[in-house]
Amino acid sequence: MKSILRKPNLVGPAIAMLYYVLLAPAEVLSQSPVQQFTANYVTASGGIGSYTDLPASPGTFSACNTIPYTYTWRNGTANQLKLVSFTANSKTYIVAGIPGVLVKLNRVNNANVTGARNILYSEATVPSATACITPRQLDFKAPYNDDMASFLNNNVLNHGTDNIFTNASNGDNNNNNIERVDVVIPNGVSSALPADAGFILCERGNNNAHDGFRIAAILSIDASNNPTSFGAVKTCTAGNGSNNGSWGHPSIANGNRQLAAYVLRKDPADTYLKVSSNVNQELGGVFFSLADLGVGANQVIYGYCLIGPDGTANPSSAQLLNINNSSVYPTTTTEVQGGGLDLISVNTFFGTNQALASSYFPSLTGTVQNTDVILKWNVVNLPEDRIVNLERSSDGLLFEIVHSYYYTNNNVDNSFTDKPGYGTFYYRVQTSAGGVKTYSRLIQLKIEKSFNWKIFPTLVKGGETISIENLTNGSYIIRIQNMAAIEVYHTTFNSRNGKGQITLPQKSLTPGIYCLVLEKDGRPVPEVKKIVIRRN
Repeated sequence: MKSILRKPNLVGPAIAMLYYVLLAPAEVLSQSPVQQFTANYVTASGGIGSYTDLPASPGTFSACNTIPYTYTWRNGTANQLKLVSFTANSKTYIVAGIPGVLVKLNRVNNANVTGARNILYSEATVPSATACITPRQLDFKAPYNDDMASFLNNNVLNHGTDNIFTNASNGDNNNNNIERVDVVIPNGVSSALPADAGFILCERGNNNAHDGFRIAAILSIDASNNPTSFGAVKTCTAGNGSNNGSWGHPSIANGNRQLAAYVLRKDPADTYLKVSSNVNQELGGVFFSLADLGVGANQVIYGYCLIGPDGTANPSSAQLLNINNSSVYPTTTTEVQGGGLDLISVNTFFGTNQALASSYFPSLTGTVQNTDVILKWNVVNLPEDRIVNLERSSDGLLFEIVHSYYYTNNNVDNSFTDKPGYGTFYYRVQTSAGGVKTYSRLIQLKIEKSFNWKIFPTLVKGGETISIENLTNGSYIIRIQNMAAIEVYHTTFNSRNGKGQITLPQKSLTPGIYCLVLEKDGRPVPEVKKIVIRRN
């Protein structure tokens, strides 16, 4: 049976397509290292709470794989670290959630892996991830998820894949059989200014040591949303933007995070994920605009594919389609050959804050007053009796309607006061005219809860317990500093029902006055408390 190709709708200006443009003319004509991240932790729901199982074998935990570990998931409220925006080429791009994106992992069995093996990393609640830890318990921030295609299909940075194109020779046996990753956008996407919109690829890794890959635009798909043709293949070389212009590795000051993470593996016969190794690494990113991928102005594409950096250097579209072509897709790829890409969240399309989606919404502004969000927007040129929706999201991807009305010429200027609670929220205005949904620009607002945390007792000895109250629930780091602001001890704890406890070390704190600094979600909590350590 012939494949049915999805064609761009040529009636009207980009019907059902998303358009994102910059105010200034684009000058960047090649892949760009990411210079800065903006990411926030959000609370997640669902998933398995805990289970007990052995570590994976072989693996870094082989020395302690005879005694089960307890694995707990979705600890605290800082569960998923979601990418909101990034800077490349000294311009800021924001995430644009596209509903219905599909991530497809094309597997070819090899000598080491058969079937649907899933390998991932996930951020733990500890400050540093170490092997064979005791007590034998691993606590993770994110919800449990052992489906690689699923957790790639989001904008989460602290839960991703490991060695996605490695087939052989990994010392922890973290080998995969994935040869091509397809990120399919069934409704298509295009831009009037293709140099100013595109895709970010993120990876967990060391600075100057991010892994290479190849990428190509998907030019057409069939009725089952499978690619039927590809654009030219482009290469991202291994390394870092500071030495070869490929990957960017922002500093901590520019939004990067040090992730204390564990790599876990689940084979088809396993019930749950099993820990394999430990890593303490940061994040890297590289931006490919539509122009970088060879896509022209207003040309519709249906996503992109990723392949490993070895094999045929510039495969044709027909060669890419044949997943069993071992010249293009070698099944013996090692990390040394470039298979070690630790890929993160690949489904998102990015543009600037001046995302051109409709001339109906020339403005959308928002301000925070206490716990209220006051939003104002202007609607012009919209036909009478169209429904206008104000939409809110907690992650920039999934939106819900919080206010709706019929447009008339008598309500050109509009406003609404929302009470979303505490956290980071995203707003947009949406309407439909001629069967086409159109959107305003996306704005981000944050409502922070005031802290007035308390500790007692404040006169203590080494080994005693300190209680902490007036907290929001979740995971915290508490740092003890001497009067010269030098950290002498830190630990983590979880707050439940607004309360938590820490136990001081028995001998390492000499008598004197110390400052307690509290951190949540990577940010200091206002106010510094003091304690006095007395002699035992």
